[in-house]
Amino acid sequence: MKAPNPIERAKAKARKSICRFKIAAWGENDRGTVIDITFNSPRFIRKGGGIHSEMLLMHRNPKSLAKIYILRINNSGKLLPISPCESCQKKADKLGIKIISVTVQ
Repeated sequence: MKAPNPIERAKAKARKSICRFKIAAWGENDRGTVIDITFNSPRFIRKGGGIHSEMLLMHRNPKSLAKIYILRINNSGKLLPISPCESCQKKADKLGIKIISVTVQ
């Protein structure tokens, strides 16, 4: 049986998020192997702030990542537009990681 593609795996992870925006990211090494898949989560119980899925990937796997793919879905699982925030993009640039947004096909 064939393993699900990374987009479907990331969508399943994004559905687990309790945040208003359901976002997931997966990271690949320089050979294209998926290393990890994460989703965004709140930092605190109170409203506001949170840990971005791409930032979590960079914290977990700083040396093995070459590319990060991010996606956002609505409640029915449809892909929505997304781009990394300024902080995540700066950290990725510093580490030499390319961030790619997965958008509507």
